[in-house]
Amino acid sequence: MISDFLNWIGSFFQNLFKTLFGWIADLFGYLFQKLFDFLKFLLNPVLIVIALIFYFLYKLAALVLLLLQVLLAIGKLFVSMIKGLFMTLAGFSYTPTVRSDGQWSSIFSNLNRGLGDYQLDNLAYVLLFIIWFGTAFAAIRILSSMKGGDDD
Repeated sequence: MISDFLNWIGSFFQNLFKTLFGWIADLFGYLFQKLFDFLKFLLNPVLIVIALIFYFLYKLAALVLLLLQVLLAIGKLFVSMIKGLFMTLAGFSYTPTVRSDGQWSSIFSNLNRGLGDYQLDNLAYVLLFIIWFGTAFAAIRILSSMKGGDDD
């Protein structure tokens, strides 16, 4: 009988503490969940603004990199054109020791390489034709202005 009474008291306190701590755990769980919901409600606009700022910075950096790539490509094209022009001007007074078959491919390769990035390498061949045509026209004018022989 005493063991039944002690078992009853043990199970009573066990159920009491189990119920009491379960109720306290549910209460704290409910309170913390509401606190987290409230903080999420308050901080959600702030986090959205922070995300927008980071997205703006990301897109701004992408734009700056793209602009830098464009400027470097334009600079490369400009340097190639200037180098090709000076090589062409230097080629007017250059007498090659090796047969070149009338081609100045070494002179126009720089211009052709620079324009190849923009798929304008055909423009180098048009410029080559214009330079050769201009040279031929100038040579004909110089030869026609010379007076040969006696004027008697």
